[in-house]
Amino acid sequence: MAKSARRSVSGHGNSTSGLGTVVRFTPKASSDGVQQLEKSGFRVASSRDFRSAAAVPNDFDGADVQYFERFGIAIVRRDGEKLKPMLENAVQRKVVSAVRPERSYRALGGPATRHLDCKPDTSILTTAQSFDYLLGYRDGVNDLIDRLLGRKAAGGLIASTVFDETSSTWGLQVVRVLESALSGAGIKVAVLDTGFDETHQDFVGRAVKKKLFATNSSEDDVHGHGTHCIGTACGPLRPTTGPRYGIAYDAEIYAGKVLGDDGFGTDRSIIAGMDWALDEGCHIISMSLGAPTQVGDSPSDDYEQIGRVCLDAGTLVVAAAGNESSRPQRIAPVSSPANASTILAVGAIDRSLDPASFSCGGLNPGQEVDVAAPGVDILSSLPDDKYDRWDGTSMATPHVAGVAALIAESDQKLRGWALWARLIQITKPLPHPARDVGKGLLQARGSGEI
Repeated sequence: MAKSARRSVSGHGNSTSGLGTVVRFTPKASSDGVQQLEKSGFRVASSRDFRSAAAVPNDFDGADVQYFERFGIAIVRRDGEKLKPMLENAVQRKVVSAVRPERSYRALGGPATRHLDCKPDTSILTTAQSFDYLLGYRDGVNDLIDRLLGRKAAGGLIASTVFDETSSTWGLQVVRVLESALSGAGIKVAVLDTGFDETHQDFVGRAVKKKLFATNSSEDDVHGHGTHCIGTACGPLRPTTGPRYGIAYDAEIYAGKVLGDDGFGTDRSIIAGMDWALDEGCHIISMSLGAPTQVGDSPSDDYEQIGRVCLDAGTLVVAAAGNESSRPQRIAPVSSPANASTILAVGAIDRSLDPASFSCGGLNPGQEVDVAAPGVDILSSLPDDKYDRWDGTSMATPHVAGVAALIAESDQKLRGWALWARLIQITKPLPHPARDVGKGLLQARGSGEI
């Protein structure tokens, strides 16, 4: 498809319309639950029926229920009143353990406050140099203030270090990617997002597999969020223009479009994407998406169960902690699905190594931020050979996914639970509450691990 036509999309619409009901079966009782649905007159389509298809049909291929057998979860998309008596009976018989309305989720990142559209031409590069000079000046002033105040971060890092982004982004520098000789070779990274522009000049020749799950959506990354996240996690060693911004440059990319052209998706599309990633043998699933939660909310038991299945299968799931805070006035709790204890929740820090103003915190018991990563003023790829600086826990999450790919490459035993443990082990403490940064700043290279 010609790049000039990529933005002219048919079928664009609200990807969250027609929300259904999420049904979680009791372990080892899923087959009984499915039979009850069928006996009640519901047509059930198993996710395995679509595994060889290029895209999951938006209308379930006419079925009433999408059943994800490996997760023990079904999503019923119509006839709620007809479903109610069947579910009441199934709960009494302990065939069904939980029922809830399907939720809407959104992309958790966007253009930075200081917007720079880095197009590959001389005039823009000159602007970028001026921009970097101003950032360097600002960081220098902040660094001087922090030194005078004696404010230092653990591990020898000084807050507000001056970052020279001539050759690499500040995010790659603080997570110590440049010190690693690893490339993510042999590791499969699934990014479940708004899609991916695989024709971007920096990704020509890369191993990429795509699949569409979002409802009423095109196959292209019209939004741009997915291409930006994939750029950070798996971007090139030597981009066509500008500094290096990608981490696992040899990793295999699996781009599942679970969020529509409008940046929104549902449980239906997200769970289908996770199911597909496991089918493909992906070692890491990165999800820069979420739905806000409130203080006192419980984590989603559905994603607790899904995350556990993934970890047991050797797949680590990382997700954005959320952007609902407005620090210092208000800190919001970690979003769903990152608030599940079996999904690695990623908070965002800024250039001063402080929690980003928007980054959510671990306010609800057991719903913690696990690690922190750069999420402010992050330069990465966008569709149509473009680049931009974006903010969000969405931008922090692919830093973790990319580093996880490097660590996974270092040892075949580091899969699933073991990979999670290793990542936590090599984080560097930060002088902030665990509520905000978890165990600390993730590092691509620790003492002797690779």
